[in-house]
Amino acid sequence: MTNIDANHKTAVVTGASRGIGLSIARMLAAEGFRVFGLSRHETHEDNIVFIPCDVTEISSVKNAFDKILDQTGSIDLLVANAGMGISGAAEFAREEEIDRQLAVNLTGAIRCARQVVAPMREKQRGRIVFVSSLGAIFPLPFQSFYSVSKAGINAFSDALGLELRPFGIETCTLLLNDVKTDFTASRIKNIQGDDIYSGRIRASVTKMEISEQHGMEPDQVAAVLGRLLKRRHLPPHYIAGFSNQLLGLLYRLLPTRLMLKILGKIYG
Repeated sequence: MTNIDANHKTAVVTGASRGIGLSIARMLAAEGFRVFGLSRHETHEDNIVFIPCDVTEISSVKNAFDKILDQTGSIDLLVANAGMGISGAAEFAREEEIDRQLAVNLTGAIRCARQVVAPMREKQRGRIVFVSSLGAIFPLPFQSFYSVSKAGINAFSDALGLELRPFGIETCTLLLNDVKTDFTASRIKNIQGDDIYSGRIRASVTKMEISEQHGMEPDQVAAVLGRLLKRRHLPPHYIAGFSNQLLGLLYRLLPTRLMLKILGKIYG
């Protein structure tokens, strides 16, 4: 891959300490970006400047972006990648877990995006990429709040992109399916009510986790993003992986009732 930009543009990646975020940060550094990785966990990596940040706390987000802008004066690319997952029946989900799910995946990404709008607008350029999921368009039973968070990100990205288009700023959601990371082991699982649901909660989540562990590697996701960034313009949405793109085509072609019936057969 040739350098995306030889002038050392500034990129910020959230959730950059491991998995997809770390692979993306490494790719961007290799492509000539000055990369700042935001994470709750302390990490050391050549060519990446890590800044402690909890995207669920507005003061933490503001402090992190203020530090970056003090050092660079501008931000050319934001990759909002930080995320987490919970699973279980919607009726038995604990309030604090629902709040955490939405705070990390949705509100946290929105907070970070809002921090880069003004500096990008002043420069009349910039790109904001949100790491999303096929779960945004294929609602996942027993991971309903995860689907809600990613569907919200898709809608926010589209709306924000329309607002910022006159200023030369583009938004994009990168929709992933199964990726092999420790996201699977970190998922907060709640099997309360599994007896009421005739064992469907445990069976559904187990099937999803097996699929995840046979999914794409994080470096493959980073490579997909690297190719997207070479385009003259970012697409509003992009599904990573050819087989996943076929699923996206089915989503557009199938009636909603039939699509939900198929999802129910697989994961319900």
